[in-house]
Amino acid sequence: MDYNFSDELILSLHQTIGANVKRLRVKRGLSQLELAYAMGNKSVSLISSAELASDKKKFNTEHLYKIATILNVDICEFFEGMEKGGKRFLVTTTTITPT
Repeated sequence: MDYNFSDELILSLHQTIGANVKRLRVKRGLSQLELAYAMGNKSVSLISSAELASDKKKFNTEHLYKIATILNVDICEFFEGMEKGGKRFLVTTTTITPT
């Protein structure tokens, strides 16, 4: 099977994740600064850049876990609307409970 992980596809992935983080953050009524502080950051630099996928900044899995926990959302919500080759991905969820 041949996989195409073009730079454009990866950028689109990060843009989609960033847009979903912003949408959910705003829906919960949190500012970028409030989210940054809750994550343990001292500034909005990461949040503002990663929400736009600019300056080569992006959310990593630790960031997404923290954000999902703070916003009380399923981490899979950050991947909503992702497309591959014009077709929508199917993202399934499994609940993981920390022990």
